[in-house]
Amino acid sequence: MRRSIPLLLTFTLLVAGCERPRDTQADRTLATRALRGVLAYPQSSLVSISAGNEAAELAFSSPDSVSNVATWYRQVLLMNGWDVRSDVTQKDGSVRIYAQKDTQPLWVSMRPSVGGPGSTYRLVGAIPRADSTKTDSVRR
Repeated sequence: MRRSIPLLLTFTLLVAGCERPRDTQADRTLATRALRGVLAYPQSSLVSISAGNEAAELAFSSPDSVSNVATWYRQVLLMNGWDVRSDVTQKDGSVRIYAQKDTQPLWVSMRPSVGGPGSTYRLVGAIPRADSTKTDSVRR
């Protein structure tokens, strides 16, 4: 009986280790739709991509401070036709910006990197739905 417990534990770990990674191509496609027209801060490194049926998120790291990244986003969003509706700096140094362009929402959240210089930030956008109210009308 004592031998079966380590064997069972080893088997469980092997099965868990064989789990397939998530299909990042599908996430990339959805993120492209959700974040169309959104720019990444220069010299950023992509950390992760995640997407669901309604939204997508890109996470980045930057060697620059939150202050520099936030200032850049404030300027670039305005120059590219985004309406910045909320811009909040928290006591911990993090910044959250909400902007909208037409009906497309965008959330940008930034925070200082843990344990070193630089910052991390996330871009979250909604995946546009097909407009079901638009139909072809036929004259009779």
